[in-house]
Amino acid sequence: MRNFKIFLWIFVIFLVQTVVLSPIHIFGAVPSAVLAFVMCVAILENEFRTAVIISGICAVVMGAIGGRNFTEITLFYAYSSIIVFAARKRPRTIVWTFIMSAILEILLFAIREMTLDVSVIFSDALPTAVFNTVIAVILYPILKKTLYKEEKKKKLLIA
Repeated sequence: MRNFKIFLWIFVIFLVQTVVLSPIHIFGAVPSAVLAFVMCVAILENEFRTAVIISGICAVVMGAIGGRNFTEITLFYAYSSIIVFAARKRPRTIVWTFIMSAILEILLFAIREMTLDVSVIFSDALPTAVFNTVIAVILYPILKKTLYKEEKKKKLLIA
């Protein structure tokens, strides 16, 4: 049942990304619901293997959508999940999500352009990080309730 929920979430996120968010350019930035989803999964998932598999599936599908940038997009999403999973001991706050998203977006722009231009950081990477953080703030509690809800342990009373 959990695997079905994961695939359903991935399908919904990609539908939202391709149909709703891709045509939107807010201040020159395109929000990435997929990156926000990958970050939330990496934060919420307890097993490294599962987090990497989920991000790998997202990476391959985003790479297929990206076309000629398949390799860099696939590696970007896979490494993003690994970085966020490894650094998740930090406080799980909105500020931390923004910082991670900003770092990952700056890294993606640096990889794509093969240069680190300050104007690109302020015109593309930081607005995208803001929008990714907003999406992550919306996704995090929903994912926590639907996919990662903790089962209450039943107390055994011995009389």
